Amino acid sequence: MRWLDTYALLQDMNRHLAWPPEALEKYRLWKLRERVRHAYFFSSFYRRRFEACGVHPDDLRTISDLRLLPLLDKDELRRTDPLEVVTRPPDTPWMVEMTSGSTGEPLRIYRTWNDLVPIKAKVIRAFTRTGFTLFQRQAVLKSSAESLTGRHWFERLGVLRKLWLSVSDPPEANLRRLRAFKPRHLHGYPSGLVQLAEWLEDHGQTLPIPHLCTGAEVLDPVSRRRIAAAFQAEVFDLYATREVGNIAWECRAHQGLHLNDDAMIVEILDERGEEAAPGVEGEVVVTYLDAADYPFIRYRLGDRAVRKAGPCPCGVTFSRLELVTGRCDDRILLPSGEWITGMVFQELRGTPWASALRLLQDDLASIRLQVVPRGSWQSADLEALAARVHDLVRGQLQVRPEVLADLPRDPSGKLRMVVCALPSPPSPVSAGDVS
Repeated sequence: MRWLDTYALLQDMNRHLAWPPEALEKYRLWKLRERVRHAYFFSSFYRRRFEACGVHPDDLRTISDLRLLPLLDKDELRRTDPLEVVTRPPDTPWMVEMTSGSTGEPLRIYRTWNDLVPIKAKVIRAFTRTGFTLFQRQAVLKSSAESLTGRHWFERLGVLRKLWLSVSDPPEANLRRLRAFKPRHLHGYPSGLVQLAEWLEDHGQTLPIPHLCTGAEVLDPVSRRRIAAAFQAEVFDLYATREVGNIAWECRAHQGLHLNDDAMIVEILDERGEEAAPGVEGEVVVTYLDAADYPFIRYRLGDRAVRKAGPCPCGVTFSRLELVTGRCDDRILLPSGEWITGMVFQELRGTPWASALRLLQDDLASIRLQVVPRGSWQSADLEALAARVHDLVRGQLQVRPEVLADLPRDPSGKLRMVVCALPSPPSPVSAGDVS
């Protein structure tokens, strides 16, 4: 019956999309004060944190007062017993979820259905804003660890029927399964979808699927165009994390990603810890308003994004992100102390003879350019690519090309293009990001 609860909540959440800004802000402030008060009185972890800062829930009179509360990062939660974080008794029948661990040790999250139902409702709302309906077949291309073998009871009624595919399987095998399943909606990692698109390109084929959503990795313009052409699809980008579920979604106007303002407060902070202006990249910090049992209050996701100003022509009143630029370590550190955002390097994805590439920095003097070639190529092609990378890093880093047969994916199945793997990288703030 939990799915009936999810559907009922979904109907309520859809009504929020057209709320006037004043009503939405009043609702968000009410939820914020309720969540902070609940965490203060029922979570020993949060009570200690708030008291250490001299903050009481009654001090939150406006949403901007949220900055009175301390920032929380994943490492602090990892070091803390989850039973100190939760707001329910230890003998509660918990469901334990793990983050992907793509950039380090996974985080254990204790869930109840009270917290899970809003997460499921949010992702369904995001999908339906792309034109997807609950009675259409959906295929999901992610890591093998996320694939499900069982089926839900409602799938037998034709609702939310799913086909799970793994990015670790050969492209031709996944395409064969897609043709047999005939989905109307496909959701997956951009890198995995590009692999499928590349196979279709090489064989002069297309596979029409009307609605296609990407997530978990940065979707660059080159990849978007290739995926759209191969699947003859309208492509939508989604932004989500394991901790809080869907955060933002692209609507049919394709002018940024709508934040779930009715379910969370998202801050985009600059290097001073202040709210970054629209159009300026900053760190993503989220306060999740729908999680009462395992709270996330001013939680640093480790992602970076850019806020977009103004209303959306689609009519949804929620605020927007212009784009998600990647992880905080999806950047390159120059000897001058400046960071170059990973988006600067996205033009390299248009390299016609490269199937995949990665920029890996493990020292302050050089950068490794790892390339998986496709088709015919010459050493001059690699030299030209290395020269372009050298230009993009302002000539401050030596570029070391490496030709590989394959690029290993993260444990989560994701494939990041830019990785800063310095042993002890400085905090990713600088006198000015290069963008």
